[in-house]
Amino acid sequence: MEKTRRTSPQRQRRPSGETARRQRAPARNPAPSQSRPPRAADSRPRQSPPPKKAPPPRKAPPKRRRRPPVNAAERRRRRRRRMAIFYLLLFLVVLGSALTLSLTVLFRVETIEVKGESRYSAEEILEASGLEAGGNLFLTDVSAASAAIEKTLPYIGEADVRRVLPSEIEIEVSEEELAGAVLDDTQYILVGVSGKVLDRTAEKPENCPLVKGLTVLEAQIGSQIVYEEGENRKVFESLSAAVAECGLDKVTELDVTDAYDSTLLYNNRILLEFGAPTALVEKISFFQTILERGDLTDQDAGTFNLTVYDSTKRGFFEESLAASFAPEPSEPSEPSEPADPASSAAAAE
Repeated sequence: MEKTRRTSPQRQRRPSGETARRQRAPARNPAPSQSRPPRAADSRPRQSPPPKKAPPPRKAPPKRRRRPPVNAAERRRRRRRRMAIFYLLLFLVVLGSALTLSLTVLFRVETIEVKGESRYSAEEILEASGLEAGGNLFLTDVSAASAAIEKTLPYIGEADVRRVLPSEIEIEVSEEELAGAVLDDTQYILVGVSGKVLDRTAEKPENCPLVKGLTVLEAQIGSQIVYEEGENRKVFESLSAAVAECGLDKVTELDVTDAYDSTLLYNNRILLEFGAPTALVEKISFFQTILERGDLTDQDAGTFNLTVYDSTKRGFFEESLAASFAPEPSEPSEPSEPADPASSAAAAE
């Protein structure tokens, strides 16, 4: 049974002799949206568009300058400059590495030694310094350690903290010399030669001079004492420094109530009158010379007048009978006449 093949109506074969007629699609009405009403005539005059600005003229690109040819000398100079920069950078790298090693690995503190005599033990001094073994030698703040020792331990006048290569720190201390005791209400303020407050006590220590004529404003232990400003404070500082420089002991009292007539009581029996606060070291040295010569014995008591020492280089001791003293001359000279029959003098320039 044969199968018949269907063909679509469009593809049906037309009989021969008939011309193919192209069927036209029916005309479509335009959509209402596409139909536009005629434009109404505009009564206003039509304006012409503004003229366009002419573009600015283009600048010609700058011409490249040709580099002059480099000769051999210039090339060598540039090569040396580059090598110098390279070696400088290499040196900085090596130096930085060396510093890093020295601050992290090398120069570690292994021992801390305490030298000098004081009333404090080495353990107390070391604890006050805040230093410990194991730290870096160059990173250790020796100035802060020195200040901490002097403030925490007031009787230490000076603490010298220094580095000793390769791995040691040395602390050398010295005792603060006592200048006097200032009475403040019911307590005695012990003051060192440098003006530092050493302690506060209810009783004056033995062999400690009593200071008169000063008004205390602030006195914190370990810090500098603050007096009321005036000539009295300056005279006391000068007088106490002169006593310490001459090494005069057995000083019982210092009185600076009158700045231009200060006095010193020696061994509770001889009163030294200085007058103007000048040449204090020379005046005290002169008094020590008189003691060494034996012109004044341990039984003598009275007033040793040094108010005219600046002009005469003499001192006068006044007891029941007046007597003047002067250092023995280096060359023989005629003795001066005594002031009265009851007084004797040994004169010399």
